Amino acid sequence: MTSTTPPTPPCRRLERLQRREQHRPIPASIQKRNGQVLQHLGLAHHAANQQLPRGGGEYDDLRQEACLGLVKSLNCFEPSRGHRVSSYVMPSATGQILHYRRDRLQTLRIPWRLKDLHTRGMRLQEQRLHAGQATFSDADLAAALGVSPRRWQQAKSAHLDQRLVSLNTPISTKKGARPTDGDEQIELLPSPGSEAHDDPQQRWLHEALQNLDPDHRRWLWSYWIDGIPISRLAEQEQMNRRRLSTILQDTLRDLRYKAGSTFNSSPPGMPPLPSPARQPRLSARH
Repeated sequence: MTSTTPPTPPCRRLERLQRREQHRPIPASIQKRNGQVLQHLGLAHHAANQQLPRGGGEYDDLRQEACLGLVKSLNCFEPSRGHRVSSYVMPSATGQILHYRRDRLQTLRIPWRLKDLHTRGMRLQEQRLHAGQATFSDADLAAALGVSPRRWQQAKSAHLDQRLVSLNTPISTKKGARPTDGDEQIELLPSPGSEAHDDPQQRWLHEALQNLDPDHRRWLWSYWIDGIPISRLAEQEQMNRRRLSTILQDTLRDLRYKAGSTFNSSPPGMPPLPSPARQPRLSARH
């Protein structure tokens, strides 16, 4: 009498997923690809487990990116070339995780070209130090890298800006100096009022609104700033909805014409913007 080993839970789950894919109304090529993805899903888990201790990111996010790399690589895999699936899939899954960390994991998204430029510059400086030579100045380093001094300064600034600092960090005016009590980075931020007065466009808009008819200014503010629907606003003001809409469009067109002639930034015939209070209506499929 022979005994058969019952399938393990992962095997049963894989069989369920494969049966589900077979009943989906999709092309045969995609169905075949999806079957290969399910067969080699363990490679994506292996790539995520490998990269988990080597950088940031949650395991579920890394696994999802590895699965995306698995799908992309299996789309291009050609068994006739004699390569093993694991040898072809693992670099793609790992690379997808690295791209995710580089492009989307950081709080501040720094262009990768600036990061790469700073890395090459620091590597060049280290090579000169190991050779017993003096380090390059910023201008000489930019020339050695084949970029302008301004571009190198952008790379340096991007490298410094990617380090987040709390606004409650004490201010240090000189290297090695002890900051005084009570002085924090948040005190360096300008007040909202000072920024408003320094902005010529905002100052012009404030003056232009004050010169409007009081009723037109109130309607414009209620519709565009407060987001009150035009039907409700017309009911509140006891006006015809079409007449109120015409007044709003004419008032906004006049403001844009005056702004265009003052700042030369927008054409006079620009159509009115859509109302921020109106949300797109979802279809039945949503």
